[in-house]
Formats: sequence, C-alpha cells, structure tokens
Amino acid sequence: MMHYLLIASKSGNIQFSHYFTYITPSSRTPIEARVITKCLGAEKDACHFLEDGDHTLIFRWFGPCLFIVAADHTENEIMIYEFLSLYVGALHRYFGKFSERHVLLNIDRLHMVLEEMVVGGELVESSIRNALTPIQVLDTVSSR
Repeated sequence: MMHYLLIASKSGNIQFSHYFTYITPSSRTPIEARVITKCLGAEKDACHFLEDGDHTLIFRWFGPCLFIVAADHTENEIMIYEFLSLYVGALHRYFGKFSERHVLLNIDRLHMVLEEMVVGGELVESSIRNALTPIQVLDTVSSR
C-alpha cells in the first residue's frame, strides 16, 4: 500500500503532497523534511529504494522534480517505480508537456489525476486514457 506521494524541487521544497493514509498535519512537516533530505542525499547512481522506518521510499527524478512514494515494505518497489513514470506520463498527456510550472499552478489537477489512478493507496487504473477521461469531461463541462 502506498501511504503518500511527494513532489519536491532540487532545493528540497515541497511542491505537492498527497496522503493516501491519514497522518496528522502536525506530523507531516517533519516527515516530509526527513524523507526529502534522505532522497536528495542519495547517490545519483544508487538504488532508488530506501528504507525509512515502517516504509520503503521509492523515488525518481523527472526533470527538476523529485517524485517520492512511501509504501509498505511488502509492496513491489519496481511496480511503484514504474507507476511514477505512468503518473508523469498521464500528466504529460493532460498538460501537453508536464513541467515544474504545472505543479505550482495546477495542484487541483495533479490531485485529480492521482485520485483517478490510486484509491486507498492501491493502484486501480493503469490506463492513462481511462484515468484522464473523467477529468477531460469535467474540463469540457466547466468551460461551457
């Protein structure tokens, strides 16, 4: 099960966070700081899976954005690593070309795409087309 997804900049600033399991808001800041520091400190050519207490951190760079998922130790790390690529692929298709600017200006859409793909911390939709269809319908209806 995935517990949360974070997107951070190279400087370590949180740009996006989505929690699949409840973590108190006061606990989130220290967790996010620890996790981002740990991932930013990893060697560039090292494994992209790190142990962090009860979770495994799976992280991947896409341009200047660091995507991090915290998951149970029993999860398939490769599947989550590839899920990050799938998620970014969906964002590329939705925005035309996904960039750091989209994270800052369209947080609601990032949450919506993610919620179409992951429910309760489990990947439920691996088709980019199926994940984007409800959001594109909403865009069409709201532009009228």
